[in-house]
This record gives sequence, C-alpha cells and structure tokens, in this order.
Amino acid sequence: MTVTSQPGSTGSSKAIEEYLVHLDPTEIAKWTTAEVCSQFLERIEFNYLVENFTVNNITGKVLLMLEERNLVEMGVNVIGDRLMILSYLKLLKKKKIEADKMATLWSGETPAPGLAYSEDCGQCCARMFCPCCITRKMWRITGQGIFYRVVPPCSVFTTVRQEYIDFRFLKDMELRSRNNCACCCKTHELLMYADQKAELKQKGTEDEEPISGIPEPHQLYHPDAPEVENIVRTAWSNARLVAE
Repeated sequence: MTVTSQPGSTGSSKAIEEYLVHLDPTEIAKWTTAEVCSQFLERIEFNYLVENFTVNNITGKVLLMLEERNLVEMGVNVIGDRLMILSYLKLLKKKKIEADKMATLWSGETPAPGLAYSEDCGQCCARMFCPCCITRKMWRITGQGIFYRVVPPCSVFTTVRQEYIDFRFLKDMELRSRNNCACCCKTHELLMYADQKAELKQKGTEDEEPISGIPEPHQLYHPDAPEVENIVRTAWSNARLVAE
C-alpha cells in the first residue's frame, strides 16, 4: 500500500517525546501489532499508517529494529513523515540501549555460602545464622560495569560503601582456582584490576595519590567466578566496541 500524505498533526512534539521517553523498552518489545498501532502510531499522530504497520506485522520487537529503508518498503513515501517517525524511533532505541546497559547480567553475595568460601568455621556459621555479623559484598554486573556494595557488620550503625568499576577503566582480570583439601572441592577467585587514576577521578577524588606499584584488585571469591569471568569479558569487549 502506498500513502502519499497524512492529515495535519495537532499534537505537541514535546509532549510526544515526553511520552516516549517514559516508555519501558522491555514492555515495548512485548507489544503486539495492535499495541504498536495504539501505543505508538496513534500517540505520535500517524494513525493513517495503521494499515501499513498491520499488514507488515510490525510488533514491538520489530518496531525497535525499523530503519528508513524499511519504512520506504512499507510505503511511507512522505520524506517528512519518515524523518519524524525515525526521530521518535531514535528515542525508543536510545532508551533500549540504556536499559540493556543497566540490565543485570549476574548478581551474587560474598562471602559465598559454605565452608570452602569462608575464612574459618566461625565465619561460615555467622554467614548462615547471623549474616549481619560479618562484612558482606553485594555484587551486580551489568553491560556498563561492575557494582558492589560493601556492607559492614551491623550496618545500622555504620556506612555502606558503594564501589563501581566502569568497563572503560578495567585493565585486566585473573581467574585463580585451587583445590581445597579440607573441603574436598575446588574454589575460585576472580581478580579484577582497574585504572586507579581513572577510578579516583570518577569518584571525584583525583587529588589523591594512587597507590604505587601493582594496583589492589577487586576480589570476587565465589563459586560462580569462572562464569562471571566469561560474562565480564563479553560485556567488557562489547563496551570497548561501543566506545570505539
């Protein structure tokens, strides 16, 4: 179907953009063709294209993949209309990229459960029966970087410290595995080295002198460490590709 013009638009571009930036990309990807027409086309006041989108089965997932050549193939021949639709799609795609970056790829807590990952029997018991009595790290890995919160014992009376390793500042990683004879099992430790100067600048403490010599690594002592290494290496590589 070929359409050459559309009725005059009466809505405010600013209001439309405000509506689009508050949409959840995860929910958009679940939209049916009918929902794309009602939640996107009608809201941006391109109702006249409902038949084009319906015939071409444009679901939410497909909507986020549309490019100009696809709109041409669908019969959207008015250049101004294509450019407006593309500008609105750009907002949605930007939101999706941001959401993908912040999506959790892995999460966990250290010390991990079990004697193998505890300093001694006392810490193992405390981890099981009184977690608030030991220092814990709550880890979360996203497409943007590595986050963890250091929660001291009885954190009601102390400060919880937040740490973040941006993949742009990650320099190297080392996975260490060893057999633990006492527990008849293998333990894993992932050491992550970051650019100290960049980290200090990111925290707003660039006036501090970085520690000389080999930087202190961020340590993940957890049974999932081998899996985490693969996740981090993939996300790290993707982040560098985007930066380039």
